[in-house]
Amino acid sequence: DPLDTDTDGDGVDDGTEVDNGFDPTDGTDIDADDDADGLTNGEEVFTYGTDRYDSDSDDDTLLDGDEVNTYGTDPLNRDTDGDLLEDDKEILLTTDPNDTDSDDDGLTDGDEVYIHATDPTDSDSDDDALSDGDEVNTYGTDPNNEDTDSDDLDDGEEVNTYGTDPLDVDTDDDALEDGDEVAIFETDPLDD
Repeated sequence: DPLDTDTDGDGVDDGTEVDNGFDPTDGTDIDADDDADGLTNGEEVFTYGTDRYDSDSDDDTLLDGDEVNTYGTDPLNRDTDGDLLEDDKEILLTTDPNDTDSDDDGLTDGDEVYIHATDPTDSDSDDDALSDGDEVNTYGTDPNNEDTDSDDLDDGEEVNTYGTDPLDVDTDDDALEDGDEVAIFETDPLDD
């Protein structure tokens, strides 16, 4: 009917249907799911801007419908939070694809995985009482080694308890390792 702007009665005017590749005489094509991704054709075209014939519009191995309905990620962006760890990897690693720093340690999830080889779900990968971010950004210690200078004091003990340098085996340069001064000689590792 040339006077009916919505011939198939699906709530979308004929011109818009034609402009977006739909059949204005088929009242079911808007609500169908041509790519079986969990989003209707109408949602893909009119709401999310995804490809109704491609179940994974951003090619991150997550279905568009799962991104929208399960993970809350952007089906048009492989890395929703921009931390250089793609959404599918975040799901696999159980990090949050909507949070650049899932464990709140001061390192992005991507940096933890690709640069520092730390655990992006554990803020202190080596369990030395210093966060991975503090080890990398503040102290220069190894976030994967609880005793960076190998003096038998954990990096956290050196920083938080004794005030010694976690990068110097003998902070006071008295020829005794910091750990030996504390555990064996019971001397002050800061006083030569």
